[in-house]
Amino acid sequence: MSKRAGSVVPQFRIRTPTKIVDRLRGKRVLLSIGSPDHRPCVKTVTIGSDIAFSLETEDKAIAEARQANALDHFRRLFELTEADPIHLSHKDLVALSGETYRLYQEIHNNEPGEPDAWMYHKALSRAVLEGRIANAPPATLVPNEASTAIELFGSGDLTAAINDLPVDQYDAIEDRFGLLADWVLIRHRINLEPGDRRRFLRLVGMASLDAGWQLRRNAEGNYSPDPQAQRFPSIETVTAVRPRQTISGLFELWWAEAKAVGRTQSTHDAYRGAVDRLVKHLGHDDAGRVTDADMIAFKDARLKVVSVKTLRDGDLPGIRSVFGWAVDNKKLSKNPANAIKIKAEKKARTRSKGFTDDEAKAIFVACLGYQRKPKEDARTAAAKKWGPLIAAYTGCRIAEALQLRKEDVRKESKHHIFDFNPAAGSIKSKSYRLVPVHRHLIDLGFLDFVNESGDGPLFAKGAYKRVVDFVRTVITDERVQPNHGWRHRLKTIARNLGLDHRVVDAIQGHAPRTAGEDYGDVTVLAMARVISAIPRVG
Repeated sequence: MSKRAGSVVPQFRIRTPTKIVDRLRGKRVLLSIGSPDHRPCVKTVTIGSDIAFSLETEDKAIAEARQANALDHFRRLFELTEADPIHLSHKDLVALSGETYRLYQEIHNNEPGEPDAWMYHKALSRAVLEGRIANAPPATLVPNEASTAIELFGSGDLTAAINDLPVDQYDAIEDRFGLLADWVLIRHRINLEPGDRRRFLRLVGMASLDAGWQLRRNAEGNYSPDPQAQRFPSIETVTAVRPRQTISGLFELWWAEAKAVGRTQSTHDAYRGAVDRLVKHLGHDDAGRVTDADMIAFKDARLKVVSVKTLRDGDLPGIRSVFGWAVDNKKLSKNPANAIKIKAEKKARTRSKGFTDDEAKAIFVACLGYQRKPKEDARTAAAKKWGPLIAAYTGCRIAEALQLRKEDVRKESKHHIFDFNPAAGSIKSKSYRLVPVHRHLIDLGFLDFVNESGDGPLFAKGAYKRVVDFVRTVITDERVQPNHGWRHRLKTIARNLGLDHRVVDAIQGHAPRTAGEDYGDVTVLAMARVISAIPRVG
């Protein structure tokens, strides 16, 4: 965006590509660059060596959305200018003309204005379609044509005045509906054969007329469904505008490669959810139609129901990765998710991230005293008892503790160990680690529990949320996380005791900090010395 001297209202400005500027110079283009959350913004601009016009708002967010919409429309026009012309069937042309009807509705459905404005708009369109008048202003979506209509038809009965004029004596269809037709064709990147244009103009005119009728009814307080809206075939039936790349299809292609290089199922599920939410928001699955403005609108919609952190860390990584992969593999020309620029304010920290001694004791008491509920899965009850205790003495993630199998608790190098292994489930580092079992866990009967368990997982699948919710009933302070609190606590204890930080990192699955630290192995023996030094809770 740019600004003119002495004005605070930003301008849209773009240079017309040199190789097509002579073909486009003087062409008028209709733009609808508003968004559903803000008032309409309809512009008609003329192309020259560059294109510039006011974005008509001082609001930065609205201006950015309008800028993105306009930029996308002109990029489509520039691509279209070099495309080969195509022929479309009558059914396809009718389906495309339905975009005109929907555009009118999108702009005016909530605020249709005055009935008379639509009366005059319709009168001019009907007269042009029937060839009764030579000159009429272009139908530019915002009806403001009363003076023109009165000049042509008088101030009496409009229907009678138009009917008194001879039919088929003038051809003003291009003048009246050309800008609307071009808007549809640009949006869908269709270079229509000249022989098809005239019948498409007529279909666009009829769609405009139908939209005018419905909006007049709306302006009079009648919002009942319009049967005419059902006459348009779905735009998805038009072969020329079917998605060349679906967003869901790109996800599947991305996953095939991501899986091959070791991405986890949990990553698949998280990214799939984000992609599904985007497709639902857009109302279509066409990757090629996703604009910067679409992504900004998705961001705004998500922030009404989730936090900035959830959007930034939950939705955007998957969407950016899939679109980024598509760009890298020449399936899309740009990554629309890059339009989202979002930073979360750093929250003030008012307490330690780890559990205090009193909190740790309270969790231990609650876990050791937990009684299985009626009809509760025994392995879910076991997860509530042992999951937090394992995390307390290993600093592991709760999910890593809960996916342990019977075979993952064994004796090695004369020590009982946990084998946190990617074969059992998701491990963030994607690498196994062997961590000695703390003596306190053995004294509490953990090995007896393992020996008495059946083969396979020790705990119920899907117990993670139940365990976290259970711990939250004990520690209600929202400033500490009920799973990561143990990881922070173990680090703090290790520092207080002066324990080898490289060994502590290996116990918790943290990467070495330097290339030098990555040399050599951290053995079970070294870990056992650190684990045995950790004081018992309680």
